[in-house]
Parts: sequence; C-alpha cells; structure tokens
Amino acid sequence: MKTKLHYASRIRRGSLLIEVSVALGLTTMLALILMRASLLAISGNQWSTMQTLTDAYLSRETALANRLPFVEVAGEGSAWPAPAGNATAVNEQTVTLGKLPGGRGVSAILKRFRTWEADGESSVALAVWRLHSVLIYRIGEDEYTKSRSTLRVQ
Repeated sequence: MKTKLHYASRIRRGSLLIEVSVALGLTTMLALILMRASLLAISGNQWSTMQTLTDAYLSRETALANRLPFVEVAGEGSAWPAPAGNATAVNEQTVTLGKLPGGRGVSAILKRFRTWEADGESSVALAVWRLHSVLIYRIGEDEYTKSRSTLRVQ
C-alpha cells in the first residue's frame, strides 16, 4: 500500500511542475501580445508627430516665401535659385524639424527652386515666379516627400 501512495504523490508533484510550466508559458505569451500592442500604439503616435513636424516646417516655408520682398526672391542670392537655361537650379540643405519625445532630433532634406510662370503672350509685363519647397524625410526605413509652392507676382 505504501508503494501506491508513494507513486501517487510523485504523480501529483510532476503534474504541479507541468501546471506551473503551462502557466508561465501563457503569462509569457500574454506579455508578448501586450508588448506588441504597445509598440503598435507608439508607432502610430510617431507617425502623427512626424506629420505635425513636417506640416509646421512647410507652413514656415510658405510664410517665408510670402514675406520676403520680391527683390530678394528674384535676386541672385535668393534662397530659391533661378533656373539656369533649361535646367532647374536647386538649393538643397539639411534642416532640423524638431525633436521627438525622448529628445531624438529629426532632420530632413529641404530643396528649394523656382520656376517662371508667366506666358509671353500677356500684354502686361509681369514677373511671375512659383517658389517650390520640397521636404524629404524618413520614418523608419521609408522615405516620404512633402511639397509646398507659392506664387509671387510683381
């Protein structure tokens, strides 16, 4: 009789080890699912933050294009260079858009150029330039482009 009880208690001890292992496995799976959900929530937040930063920077570009006197826009040292013959001259620079939560800086490439928009058939002599600002930035491995253009007439 003693031997039957001895085997029964061993079986119970072994089943306890299996139950604890299964519970630990389920807890680990739950932790991984929750971690994945929090990472997905953070990535969506990063997308919104990047859209806000890029829109704010391009709004600044539009305000600058409207605010500058026409002489500076059409001059030789303009931030929006004039086309050279048939080729478009581009002013390219790396700019800082802002900082993400955690203090990591966000940079992008800003390209500026201008195009002549007036047609030669007009009886009124107008100087018409379209000022283009193109912002190229990265989110993770993907590259995105946003642009704004402003029409200046004199």
